[in-house]
Amino acid sequence: MGYVSSLSSDVISYQTVSLSGEVTFAGLGNGTDFEEIIEATISGESYRKEAYEADKEETEYIIDLLEQLDTELQTLSETLEDMGSFLVQDAVCSGDGVEATITGEAATGSHTVIVGQVAQGDVWAFTDLGYASSDETVTTTATTLELTYAGETISIDIAAGTTLDGLVSTVNSSASARDKVTASLVNDGSNYYFVLTGADTGADNAVTVADTGDLTGWDASGFTNTQTACNARLKVDGFPTGADSWIQRSTNTIDDVITGMTLELTDTTGDDGLRITVGVDTDAIVEQVEDFVTAMNEIIYTMQVLTGRVEGDDEDSYTVDNYAMDLMYSQIKNTLSSGVLGFARYTEEDGGDVYNALSQIGISTNDDEGSDSFGQLLLDTDELSEALANDPKAVASLFSTSFTGESDSDDFIVNSVIKGMTPAGEHTVEYTVENGVLVSASIDGQEASIDGEWSIVGTGSKSVGLSITVTNQTDGTHSGTARVKQGKIDQLIDDLAAMTSADSGTLTILIENYKERLTSLDNQIYNEEKRLDQLGISLTRKYAALDAILSEYSSLATTLESLLESLSS
Repeated sequence: MGYVSSLSSDVISYQTVSLSGEVTFAGLGNGTDFEEIIEATISGESYRKEAYEADKEETEYIIDLLEQLDTELQTLSETLEDMGSFLVQDAVCSGDGVEATITGEAATGSHTVIVGQVAQGDVWAFTDLGYASSDETVTTTATTLELTYAGETISIDIAAGTTLDGLVSTVNSSASARDKVTASLVNDGSNYYFVLTGADTGADNAVTVADTGDLTGWDASGFTNTQTACNARLKVDGFPTGADSWIQRSTNTIDDVITGMTLELTDTTGDDGLRITVGVDTDAIVEQVEDFVTAMNEIIYTMQVLTGRVEGDDEDSYTVDNYAMDLMYSQIKNTLSSGVLGFARYTEEDGGDVYNALSQIGISTNDDEGSDSFGQLLLDTDELSEALANDPKAVASLFSTSFTGESDSDDFIVNSVIKGMTPAGEHTVEYTVENGVLVSASIDGQEASIDGEWSIVGTGSKSVGLSITVTNQTDGTHSGTARVKQGKIDQLIDDLAAMTSADSGTLTILIENYKERLTSLDNQIYNEEKRLDQLGISLTRKYAALDAILSEYSSLATTLESLLESLSS
Protein backbone atom coordinates (compact mmCIF):
# COMPACT_ATOMS: atom_id res chain seq x y z
CA MET A 1 0.00 0.00 0.00
CA GLY A 2 3.01 2.32 0.24
CA TYR A 3 3.54 5.02 -2.45
CA VAL A 4 6.66 7.01 -3.34
CA SER A 5 6.42 10.05 -5.59
CA SER A 6 9.26 10.71 -8.01
CA LEU A 7 8.28 14.36 -8.30
CA SER A 8 9.18 15.68 -4.88
CA SER A 9 11.37 14.91 -1.92
CA ASP A 10 8.53 16.26 0.23
CA VAL A 11 6.58 13.02 -0.28
CA ILE A 12 7.12 10.25 2.24
CA SER A 13 6.17 6.65 1.59
CA TYR A 14 3.99 4.55 3.80
CA GLN A 15 4.79 0.91 4.51
CA THR A 16 1.83 -1.25 5.48
CA VAL A 17 1.95 -2.73 8.98
CA SER A 18 1.11 -6.45 8.83
CA LEU A 19 -0.27 -8.65 11.63
CA SER A 20 0.17 -11.77 9.54
CA GLY A 21 1.04 -14.69 11.79
CA GLU A 22 0.19 -12.74 14.94
CA VAL A 23 -3.62 -12.83 14.73
CA THR A 24 -5.77 -15.65 13.33
CA PHE A 25 -9.47 -16.32 13.43
CA ALA A 26 -10.60 -19.74 14.66
CA GLY A 27 -13.57 -19.70 12.38
CA LEU A 28 -15.86 -20.58 15.25
CA GLY A 29 -18.05 -17.82 16.59
CA ASN A 30 -21.36 -18.51 14.89
CA GLY A 31 -19.75 -19.08 11.51
CA THR A 32 -19.07 -15.36 11.07
CA ASP A 33 -16.31 -14.40 8.51
CA PHE A 34 -14.58 -11.57 10.36
CA GLU A 35 -11.92 -11.07 7.65
CA GLU A 36 -14.66 -10.33 5.14
CA ILE A 37 -16.24 -7.86 7.56
CA ILE A 38 -12.88 -6.10 8.06
CA GLU A 39 -12.23 -5.89 4.29
CA ALA A 40 -15.71 -4.49 3.70
CA THR A 41 -15.22 -1.90 6.44
CA ILE A 42 -11.82 -0.85 5.01
CA SER A 43 -13.32 -0.66 1.52
CA GLY A 44 -16.13 1.56 2.77
CA GLU A 45 -13.63 3.86 4.51
CA SER A 46 -11.40 4.15 1.37
CA TYR A 47 -13.58 6.67 -0.46
CA ARG A 48 -11.29 9.62 0.33
CA LYS A 49 -8.16 7.73 -0.73
CA GLU A 50 -9.84 6.71 -3.97
CA ALA A 51 -10.86 10.31 -4.59
CA TYR A 52 -7.29 11.48 -3.98
CA GLU A 53 -5.96 8.80 -6.35
CA ALA A 54 -8.43 9.81 -9.05
CA ASP A 55 -7.44 13.45 -8.53
CA LYS A 56 -3.78 12.45 -8.73
CA GLU A 57 -4.31 10.60 -12.00
CA GLU A 58 -6.01 13.66 -13.46
CA THR A 59 -3.27 15.98 -12.18
CA GLU A 60 -0.52 13.80 -13.67
CA TYR A 61 -2.35 13.79 -16.99
CA ILE A 62 -2.80 17.56 -16.92
CA ILE A 63 0.90 18.08 -16.13
CA ASP A 64 1.76 15.93 -19.14
CA LEU A 65 -0.62 17.96 -21.34
CA LEU A 66 0.77 21.28 -20.10
CA GLU A 67 4.36 20.16 -20.68
CA GLN A 68 3.38 19.12 -24.21
CA LEU A 69 1.80 22.55 -24.69
CA ASP A 70 4.99 24.19 -23.43
CA THR A 71 6.99 22.27 -26.06
CA GLU A 72 4.49 23.20 -28.78
CA LEU A 73 4.62 26.89 -27.83
CA GLN A 74 8.41 26.91 -27.95
CA THR A 75 8.34 25.12 -31.31
CA LEU A 76 5.85 27.70 -32.60
CA SER A 77 8.17 30.49 -31.47
CA GLU A 78 11.05 28.92 -33.42
CA THR A 79 8.79 28.51 -36.46
CA LEU A 80 7.81 32.18 -36.33
CA GLU A 81 11.44 33.26 -36.00
CA ASP A 82 12.30 31.28 -39.14
CA MET A 83 9.58 32.90 -41.23
CA GLY A 84 11.77 35.87 -42.15
CA SER A 85 10.66 39.11 -43.71
CA PHE A 86 7.52 37.84 -45.53
CA LEU A 87 8.49 40.13 -48.44
CA VAL A 88 9.58 37.41 -50.86
CA GLN A 89 11.17 38.89 -53.99
CA ASP A 90 12.74 37.43 -57.10
CA ALA A 91 15.14 38.74 -59.73
CA VAL A 92 14.92 37.72 -63.38
CA CYS A 93 17.79 38.32 -65.84
CA SER A 94 17.05 38.88 -69.53
CA GLY A 95 20.24 37.18 -70.73
CA ASP A 96 23.41 35.31 -69.85
CA GLY A 97 26.45 36.65 -68.05
CA VAL A 98 24.88 37.63 -64.73
CA GLU A 99 22.97 35.71 -62.07
CA ALA A 100 21.03 37.84 -59.58
CA THR A 101 19.87 36.75 -56.14
CA ILE A 102 17.69 38.74 -53.73
CA THR A 103 19.46 38.85 -50.36
CA GLY A 104 17.64 41.72 -48.67
CA GLU A 105 14.88 44.19 -49.40
CA ALA A 106 15.50 45.32 -52.97
CA ALA A 107 13.58 48.08 -54.72
CA THR A 108 10.97 46.77 -57.14
CA GLY A 109 11.84 47.66 -60.73
CA SER A 110 14.56 46.90 -63.26
CA HIS A 111 18.27 47.55 -63.71
CA THR A 112 20.52 47.45 -66.75
CA VAL A 113 23.86 45.75 -66.10
CA ILE A 114 26.80 45.74 -68.51
CA VAL A 115 29.71 43.41 -67.72
CA GLY A 116 32.88 44.50 -69.48
CA GLN A 117 35.15 42.01 -67.77
CA VAL A 118 34.86 39.19 -65.26
CA ALA A 119 37.34 38.92 -62.42
CA GLN A 120 40.11 36.36 -62.90
CA GLY A 121 42.94 34.91 -60.89
CA ASP A 122 46.57 34.80 -62.02
CA VAL A 123 47.79 31.64 -63.80
CA TRP A 124 51.44 30.95 -64.72
CA ALA A 125 52.64 27.90 -66.67
CA PHE A 126 56.28 26.81 -66.99
CA THR A 127 56.32 26.37 -70.77
CA ASP A 128 60.08 26.14 -71.39
CA LEU A 129 60.24 22.52 -70.35
CA GLY A 130 57.76 19.66 -70.61
CA TYR A 131 58.06 16.23 -69.01
CA ALA A 132 57.11 12.94 -70.61
CA SER A 133 56.36 11.52 -67.17
CA SER A 134 55.18 13.19 -63.98
CA ASP A 135 57.60 11.12 -61.91
CA GLU A 136 60.68 12.59 -63.56
CA THR A 137 63.10 14.28 -61.17
CA VAL A 138 63.14 18.08 -61.28
CA THR A 139 66.13 18.66 -58.98
CA THR A 140 69.06 16.63 -57.71
CA THR A 141 69.91 19.06 -54.91
CA ALA A 142 67.91 20.75 -52.17
CA THR A 143 66.75 24.18 -53.31
CA THR A 144 64.12 26.91 -52.77
CA LEU A 145 61.31 28.13 -55.03
CA GLU A 146 60.50 31.79 -54.39
CA LEU A 147 57.17 33.34 -55.37
CA THR A 148 55.13 36.42 -54.52
CA TYR A 149 51.36 36.63 -54.10
CA ALA A 150 49.55 39.94 -53.64
CA GLY A 151 52.95 41.44 -52.85
CA GLU A 152 53.76 38.85 -50.16
CA THR A 153 56.91 36.72 -50.52
CA ILE A 154 56.50 32.94 -50.45
CA SER A 155 59.53 30.66 -50.00
CA ILE A 156 59.08 26.93 -50.58
CA ASP A 157 61.87 24.46 -49.75
CA ILE A 158 62.32 21.67 -52.32
CA ALA A 159 64.11 18.47 -51.30
CA ALA A 160 66.79 16.81 -53.44
CA GLY A 161 65.38 14.14 -55.75
CA THR A 162 61.92 15.71 -55.89
CA THR A 163 59.83 14.60 -58.88
CA LEU A 164 57.38 16.71 -60.86
CA ASP A 165 54.49 15.15 -58.90
CA GLY A 166 56.43 15.75 -55.72
CA LEU A 167 56.93 19.42 -56.61
CA VAL A 168 53.16 19.86 -56.94
CA SER A 169 52.63 18.19 -53.55
CA THR A 170 55.37 20.26 -51.91
CA VAL A 171 53.85 23.56 -53.07
CA ASN A 172 50.31 22.58 -52.09
CA SER A 173 51.35 21.38 -48.63
CA SER A 174 53.52 24.42 -47.90
CA ALA A 175 52.22 26.53 -45.02
CA SER A 176 53.50 29.73 -46.63
CA ALA A 177 51.64 29.03 -49.89
CA ARG A 178 48.40 27.83 -48.31
CA ASP A 179 45.35 29.90 -49.36
CA LYS A 180 47.59 31.90 -51.70
CA VAL A 181 48.98 29.75 -54.52
CA THR A 182 48.21 26.22 -55.72
CA ALA A 183 50.21 24.02 -58.09
CA SER A 184 48.96 21.56 -60.70
CA LEU A 185 50.00 19.75 -63.88
CA VAL A 186 48.62 20.14 -67.39
CA ASN A 187 49.16 17.48 -70.07
CA ASP A 188 49.00 18.64 -73.70
CA GLY A 189 48.88 15.08 -75.00
CA SER A 190 52.63 14.65 -75.09
CA ASN A 191 54.14 16.30 -72.04
CA TYR A 192 53.32 17.45 -68.52
CA TYR A 193 53.70 21.15 -67.66
CA PHE A 194 53.88 22.76 -64.23
CA VAL A 195 51.20 25.41 -63.48
CA LEU A 196 50.79 27.93 -60.61
CA THR A 197 47.37 29.49 -59.89
CA GLY A 198 46.55 32.37 -57.55
CA ALA A 199 43.93 31.57 -54.92
CA ASP A 200 41.80 34.70 -55.40
CA THR A 201 40.58 36.79 -58.30
CA GLY A 202 41.37 40.48 -58.64
CA ALA A 203 44.18 42.62 -59.99
CA ASP A 204 45.78 42.96 -56.57
CA ASN A 205 46.19 39.20 -56.23
CA ALA A 206 48.91 38.75 -58.85
CA VAL A 207 51.43 35.89 -58.73
CA THR A 208 55.07 36.29 -59.75
CA VAL A 209 57.87 33.73 -59.93
CA ALA A 210 60.90 35.40 -58.39
CA ASP A 211 63.46 32.57 -58.37
CA THR A 212 63.36 28.89 -59.34
CA GLY A 213 66.54 28.08 -57.42
CA ASP A 214 68.39 24.98 -58.61
CA LEU A 215 65.47 23.27 -60.31
CA THR A 216 67.08 21.52 -63.25
CA GLY A 217 66.60 23.46 -66.48
CA TRP A 218 64.25 25.94 -64.86
CA ASP A 219 64.32 29.74 -64.87
CA ALA A 220 61.77 32.34 -63.82
CA SER A 221 61.71 33.69 -67.36
CA GLY A 222 60.42 30.32 -68.57
CA PHE A 223 57.00 30.95 -66.99
CA THR A 224 54.19 32.29 -69.19
CA ASN A 225 51.26 34.28 -67.77
CA THR A 226 48.41 32.29 -69.36
CA GLN A 227 45.71 34.17 -67.42
CA THR A 228 46.19 37.61 -65.93
CA ALA A 229 44.72 38.56 -62.56
CA CYS A 230 42.11 41.26 -63.12
CA ASN A 231 39.08 42.89 -61.54
CA ALA A 232 35.48 42.53 -62.59
CA ARG A 233 34.22 45.57 -64.46
CA LEU A 234 30.58 46.52 -64.75
CA LYS A 235 28.16 49.39 -65.21
CA VAL A 236 24.75 49.58 -63.53
CA ASP A 237 21.99 51.70 -65.06
CA GLY A 238 24.58 53.57 -67.14
CA PHE A 239 26.86 54.35 -64.20
CA PRO A 240 29.71 55.24 -64.39
CA THR A 241 29.07 57.31 -67.50
CA GLY A 242 32.53 57.42 -69.12
CA ALA A 243 33.30 54.84 -71.79
CA ASP A 244 36.42 53.74 -69.92
CA SER A 245 34.94 54.18 -66.45
CA TRP A 246 33.78 51.06 -64.62
CA ILE A 247 32.64 49.84 -61.25
CA GLN A 248 35.43 47.46 -60.29
CA ARG A 249 35.49 44.61 -57.79
CA SER A 250 38.11 41.95 -57.13
CA THR A 251 35.49 39.18 -57.13
CA ASN A 252 32.68 38.09 -59.40
CA THR A 253 30.31 37.86 -56.43
CA ILE A 254 29.16 41.42 -55.85
CA ASP A 255 26.72 42.34 -53.06
CA ASP A 256 27.35 46.05 -52.58
CA VAL A 257 26.29 47.60 -55.88
CA ILE A 258 22.50 47.11 -55.91
CA THR A 259 20.84 47.27 -52.49
CA GLY A 260 19.33 43.95 -51.42
CA MET A 261 20.80 42.01 -54.33
CA THR A 262 23.87 39.88 -54.98
CA LEU A 263 25.24 39.66 -58.52
CA GLU A 264 27.24 36.68 -59.73
CA LEU A 265 29.18 37.61 -62.90
CA THR A 266 29.78 34.64 -65.20
CA ASP A 267 30.65 36.29 -68.55
CA THR A 268 30.80 39.58 -70.39
CA THR A 269 27.50 40.88 -71.76
CA GLY A 270 28.37 43.14 -74.65
CA ASP A 271 27.67 46.86 -74.90
CA ASP A 272 23.89 46.54 -74.54
CA GLY A 273 24.13 44.56 -71.31
CA LEU A 274 21.11 42.82 -69.85
CA ARG A 275 18.12 43.75 -67.72
CA ILE A 276 17.49 42.49 -64.21
CA THR A 277 13.86 42.82 -63.15
CA VAL A 278 13.03 42.76 -59.44
CA GLY A 279 9.50 41.71 -58.58
CA VAL A 280 7.48 40.32 -55.72
CA ASP A 281 6.93 36.57 -55.58
CA THR A 282 3.28 36.73 -54.52
CA ASP A 283 2.86 32.95 -54.67
CA ALA A 284 5.67 32.54 -52.15
CA ILE A 285 4.16 35.21 -49.87
CA VAL A 286 0.74 33.52 -50.01
CA GLU A 287 2.39 30.20 -49.12
CA GLN A 288 4.18 31.82 -46.20
CA VAL A 289 0.95 33.39 -44.91
CA GLU A 290 -0.77 30.01 -45.25
CA ASP A 291 2.02 28.45 -43.17
CA PHE A 292 1.50 31.18 -40.56
CA VAL A 293 -2.25 30.54 -40.37
CA THR A 294 -1.71 26.78 -40.13
CA ALA A 295 0.84 27.13 -37.34
CA MET A 296 -1.42 29.46 -35.35
CA ASN A 297 -4.49 27.26 -35.83
CA GLU A 298 -2.63 24.22 -34.52
CA ILE A 299 -1.81 25.98 -31.25
CA ILE A 300 -5.29 27.55 -31.01
CA TYR A 301 -6.88 24.10 -31.37
CA THR A 302 -4.56 22.61 -28.75
CA MET A 303 -5.49 25.35 -26.28
CA GLN A 304 -9.19 25.03 -27.13
CA VAL A 305 -9.10 21.32 -26.28
CA LEU A 306 -7.13 21.93 -23.08
CA THR A 307 -9.58 24.56 -21.87
CA GLY A 308 -12.65 22.57 -22.88
CA ARG A 309 -13.78 25.02 -25.55
CA VAL A 310 -13.94 22.17 -28.08
CA GLU A 311 -13.93 18.40 -27.74
CA GLY A 312 -10.70 16.65 -28.63
CA ASP A 313 -10.20 13.33 -30.36
CA ASP A 314 -9.77 11.57 -27.00
CA GLU A 315 -13.18 11.26 -25.31
CA ASP A 316 -11.54 10.53 -21.95
CA SER A 317 -9.21 13.55 -22.07
CA TYR A 318 -9.11 16.00 -19.17
CA THR A 319 -9.53 19.76 -19.42
CA VAL A 320 -7.68 22.46 -17.54
CA ASP A 321 -10.17 24.70 -15.77
CA ASN A 322 -7.69 27.40 -14.87
CA TYR A 323 -7.69 31.18 -15.20
CA ALA A 324 -4.06 31.21 -16.37
CA MET A 325 -4.92 28.96 -19.33
CA ASP A 326 -7.81 31.21 -20.27
CA LEU A 327 -5.50 34.21 -19.99
CA MET A 328 -2.91 32.70 -22.34
CA TYR A 329 -5.56 31.67 -24.85
CA SER A 330 -7.09 35.15 -24.79
CA GLN A 331 -3.67 36.78 -25.19
CA ILE A 332 -2.95 34.90 -28.41
CA LYS A 333 -6.43 35.57 -29.76
CA ASN A 334 -6.22 39.28 -28.90
CA THR A 335 -2.81 39.63 -30.56
CA LEU A 336 -4.15 38.05 -33.75
CA SER A 337 -7.32 40.14 -33.86
CA SER A 338 -6.04 43.53 -32.70
CA GLY A 339 -4.27 46.21 -34.71
CA VAL A 340 -0.51 46.06 -35.22
CA LEU A 341 1.34 47.94 -32.49
CA GLY A 342 2.60 51.34 -33.61
CA PHE A 343 0.81 51.29 -36.96
CA ALA A 344 -1.28 54.32 -37.93
CA ARG A 345 -4.72 53.95 -39.47
CA TYR A 346 -4.55 55.05 -43.11
CA THR A 347 -6.53 58.02 -44.39
CA GLU A 348 -6.27 59.77 -47.75
CA GLU A 349 -5.75 63.09 -45.97
CA ASP A 350 -3.10 62.10 -43.44
CA GLY A 351 -1.67 58.93 -44.95
CA GLY A 352 -0.52 56.25 -42.52
CA ASP A 353 -0.06 52.52 -42.86
CA VAL A 354 -2.04 51.00 -45.72
CA TYR A 355 -2.77 47.90 -43.63
CA ASN A 356 -2.73 47.85 -39.84
CA ALA A 357 -4.60 44.62 -39.00
CA LEU A 358 -4.60 41.04 -40.27
CA SER A 359 -8.32 41.33 -41.00
CA GLN A 360 -7.51 43.82 -43.78
CA ILE A 361 -5.55 41.24 -45.76
CA GLY A 362 -8.01 38.35 -45.56
CA ILE A 363 -7.24 36.77 -42.16
CA SER A 364 -10.27 36.53 -39.88
CA THR A 365 -11.57 34.40 -37.00
CA ASN A 366 -14.19 31.74 -37.66
CA ASP A 367 -17.22 32.74 -35.56
CA ASP A 368 -19.46 29.86 -36.72
CA GLU A 369 -20.05 27.88 -33.53
CA GLY A 370 -21.24 24.89 -35.54
CA SER A 371 -18.00 24.69 -37.50
CA ASP A 372 -15.18 22.24 -36.73
CA SER A 373 -12.77 25.18 -36.96
CA PHE A 374 -14.74 27.53 -34.71
CA GLY A 375 -12.41 30.08 -33.11
CA GLN A 376 -9.58 29.37 -35.53
CA LEU A 377 -8.18 31.62 -38.25
CA LEU A 378 -9.65 31.69 -41.74
CA LEU A 379 -7.67 32.85 -44.77
CA ASP A 380 -9.37 34.39 -47.78
CA THR A 381 -6.66 33.94 -50.44
CA ASP A 382 -8.53 36.14 -52.92
CA GLU A 383 -8.52 39.03 -50.46
CA LEU A 384 -4.86 38.36 -49.64
CA SER A 385 -3.93 38.34 -53.34
CA GLU A 386 -5.79 41.63 -53.82
CA ALA A 387 -3.87 43.18 -50.91
CA LEU A 388 -0.58 41.91 -52.35
CA ALA A 389 -1.40 43.36 -55.74
CA ASN A 390 -2.13 46.71 -54.08
CA ASP A 391 0.93 46.96 -51.80
CA PRO A 392 3.01 43.83 -51.11
CA LYS A 393 5.44 45.69 -48.88
CA ALA A 394 2.59 46.87 -46.64
CA VAL A 395 1.33 43.28 -46.34
CA ALA A 396 4.78 42.02 -45.39
CA SER A 397 5.30 44.78 -42.84
CA LEU A 398 2.20 43.63 -40.92
CA PHE A 399 4.06 40.46 -40.08
CA SER A 400 7.76 41.28 -40.09
CA THR A 401 8.22 44.86 -38.85
CA SER A 402 10.53 44.69 -35.85
CA PHE A 403 10.83 47.73 -33.60
CA THR A 404 11.23 50.47 -36.18
CA GLY A 405 10.60 54.07 -35.17
CA GLU A 406 8.63 56.70 -37.08
CA SER A 407 7.44 60.22 -36.37
CA ASP A 408 4.04 61.65 -37.29
CA SER A 409 5.42 65.15 -36.82
CA ASP A 410 7.69 67.40 -38.86
CA ASP A 411 9.08 68.74 -35.58
CA PHE A 412 11.27 65.72 -34.79
CA ILE A 413 12.55 62.41 -36.13
CA VAL A 414 13.00 59.07 -34.38
CA ASN A 415 16.65 58.08 -34.32
CA SER A 416 16.48 54.67 -32.71
CA VAL A 417 14.68 52.36 -30.31
CA ILE A 418 15.92 49.44 -28.23
CA LYS A 419 14.28 46.13 -29.06
CA GLY A 420 13.01 44.40 -25.97
CA MET A 421 13.12 47.61 -23.92
CA THR A 422 11.27 50.38 -25.75
CA PRO A 423 7.52 49.61 -25.59
CA ALA A 424 5.91 49.25 -29.00
CA GLY A 425 3.01 51.58 -29.78
CA GLU A 426 2.35 55.32 -29.84
CA HIS A 427 4.37 57.77 -27.72
CA THR A 428 3.42 61.40 -27.14
CA VAL A 429 6.45 63.69 -27.39
CA GLU A 430 6.52 67.28 -26.14
CA TYR A 431 9.46 69.66 -25.88
CA THR A 432 10.10 73.36 -25.26
CA VAL A 433 12.68 75.64 -26.88
CA GLU A 434 13.58 78.98 -25.27
CA ASN A 435 16.03 81.46 -26.79
CA GLY A 436 17.19 78.81 -29.25
CA VAL A 437 17.91 76.26 -26.52
CA LEU A 438 16.11 72.98 -25.84
CA VAL A 439 15.18 73.42 -22.18
CA SER A 440 12.73 70.59 -21.41
CA ALA A 441 11.17 67.49 -22.90
CA SER A 442 8.75 64.73 -21.97
CA ILE A 443 7.60 61.46 -23.51
CA ASP A 444 4.23 60.01 -22.52
CA GLY A 445 4.01 62.56 -19.71
CA GLN A 446 7.30 61.43 -18.15
CA GLU A 447 10.33 63.69 -18.06
CA ALA A 448 12.85 62.79 -20.76
CA SER A 449 16.60 63.31 -20.82
CA ILE A 450 18.15 65.98 -23.05
CA ASP A 451 21.23 64.38 -24.59
CA GLY A 452 23.43 66.92 -26.33
CA GLU A 453 22.04 70.01 -27.98
CA TRP A 454 18.95 68.72 -29.79
CA SER A 455 18.51 65.07 -28.78
CA ILE A 456 15.82 63.66 -26.49
CA VAL A 457 16.08 60.20 -24.89
CA GLY A 458 13.24 58.47 -23.09
CA THR A 459 14.18 57.32 -19.60
CA GLY A 460 10.76 56.60 -18.10
CA SER A 461 9.21 53.15 -18.01
CA LYS A 462 6.86 54.04 -20.86
CA SER A 463 9.56 55.19 -23.29
CA VAL A 464 12.94 53.84 -22.20
CA GLY A 465 15.41 53.69 -25.09
CA LEU A 466 13.41 55.93 -27.44
CA SER A 467 15.87 58.40 -29.02
CA ILE A 468 14.57 61.51 -30.82
CA THR A 469 16.25 64.39 -32.67
CA VAL A 470 14.53 67.79 -32.70
CA THR A 471 14.23 69.31 -36.18
CA ASN A 472 11.93 72.24 -35.40
CA GLN A 473 14.22 74.36 -33.25
CA THR A 474 12.09 77.51 -33.13
CA ASP A 475 11.10 78.91 -29.76
CA GLY A 476 7.93 77.51 -28.27
CA THR A 477 6.40 74.25 -27.14
CA HIS A 478 6.08 71.57 -29.79
CA SER A 479 4.44 68.15 -29.67
CA GLY A 480 3.74 65.14 -31.82
CA THR A 481 3.52 61.37 -31.89
CA ALA A 482 6.38 58.91 -32.22
CA ARG A 483 5.53 55.37 -33.24
CA VAL A 484 7.44 52.22 -32.37
CA LYS A 485 6.26 49.53 -34.76
CA GLN A 486 6.16 45.85 -33.89
CA GLY A 487 4.74 43.37 -36.41
CA LYS A 488 2.62 40.36 -35.53
CA ILE A 489 5.50 37.88 -35.71
CA ASP A 490 7.56 39.77 -33.13
CA GLN A 491 4.53 40.41 -30.95
CA LEU A 492 3.55 36.73 -30.93
CA ILE A 493 7.13 35.70 -30.15
CA ASP A 494 7.05 38.07 -27.15
CA ASP A 495 3.70 36.61 -26.06
CA LEU A 496 5.06 33.07 -26.27
CA ALA A 497 8.20 34.03 -24.36
CA ALA A 498 6.06 35.47 -21.56
CA MET A 499 4.24 32.13 -21.37
CA THR A 500 7.23 29.78 -21.51
CA SER A 501 9.99 31.71 -19.74
CA ALA A 502 11.85 29.33 -17.43
CA ASP A 503 11.82 31.88 -14.61
CA SER A 504 8.48 33.65 -14.77
CA GLY A 505 6.46 32.22 -17.66
CA THR A 506 2.72 31.93 -17.08
CA LEU A 507 2.69 28.33 -18.28
CA THR A 508 5.87 27.50 -16.34
CA ILE A 509 4.29 28.72 -13.10
CA LEU A 510 1.06 26.85 -13.88
CA ILE A 511 2.97 23.59 -14.37
CA GLU A 512 4.82 24.12 -11.09
CA ASN A 513 1.51 24.74 -9.31
CA TYR A 514 0.13 21.44 -10.58
CA LYS A 515 3.32 19.66 -9.53
CA GLU A 516 2.94 21.10 -6.04
CA ARG A 517 -0.67 19.89 -6.05
CA LEU A 518 0.58 16.44 -7.05
CA THR A 519 2.96 16.41 -4.10
CA SER A 520 0.10 17.42 -1.79
CA LEU A 521 -2.07 14.61 -3.16
CA ASP A 522 0.73 12.09 -2.64
CA ASN A 523 0.95 13.12 1.00
CA GLN A 524 -2.83 12.98 1.43
CA ILE A 525 -2.82 9.48 -0.04
CA TYR A 526 -0.05 8.56 2.40
CA ASN A 527 -2.09 9.82 5.34
CA GLU A 528 -5.15 7.88 4.18
CA GLU A 529 -3.12 4.71 3.70
CA LYS A 530 -1.77 5.11 7.22
CA ARG A 531 -5.26 5.72 8.65
CA LEU A 532 -6.77 2.74 6.85
CA ASP A 533 -3.90 0.52 7.91
CA GLN A 534 -4.36 1.52 11.54
CA LEU A 535 -8.10 0.96 11.19
CA GLY A 536 -7.42 -2.51 9.85
CA ILE A 537 -5.15 -3.31 12.79
CA SER A 538 -7.74 -2.04 15.24
CA LEU A 539 -10.57 -4.03 13.64
CA THR A 540 -8.45 -7.16 13.42
CA ARG A 541 -7.64 -7.02 17.12
CA LYS A 542 -11.25 -6.26 18.07
CA TYR A 543 -12.71 -9.06 16.01
CA ALA A 544 -9.97 -11.42 17.13
CA ALA A 545 -11.01 -10.78 20.73
CA LEU A 546 -14.66 -11.29 19.81
CA ASP A 547 -13.80 -14.46 17.97
CA ALA A 548 -11.98 -15.75 21.05
CA ILE A 549 -15.01 -15.05 23.29
CA LEU A 550 -17.38 -16.69 20.86
CA SER A 551 -15.07 -19.65 20.64
CA GLU A 552 -15.06 -19.94 24.43
CA TYR A 553 -18.87 -19.76 24.54
CA SER A 554 -19.09 -22.32 21.79
CA SER A 555 -16.85 -24.66 23.74
CA LEU A 556 -18.95 -24.11 26.89
CA ALA A 557 -22.13 -24.85 24.96
CA THR A 558 -20.67 -28.08 23.70
CA THR A 559 -19.77 -29.09 27.26
CA LEU A 560 -23.27 -28.30 28.52
CA GLU A 561 -24.85 -30.28 25.72
CA SER A 562 -22.70 -33.27 26.65
CA LEU A 563 -23.77 -33.01 30.32
CA LEU A 564 -27.43 -32.82 29.38
CA GLU A 565 -27.13 -35.86 27.20
CA SER A 566 -25.45 -37.82 30.02
CA LEU A 567 -28.15 -36.80 32.51
CA SER A 568 -30.97 -37.83 30.21
CA SER A 569 -29.42 -41.23 29.72
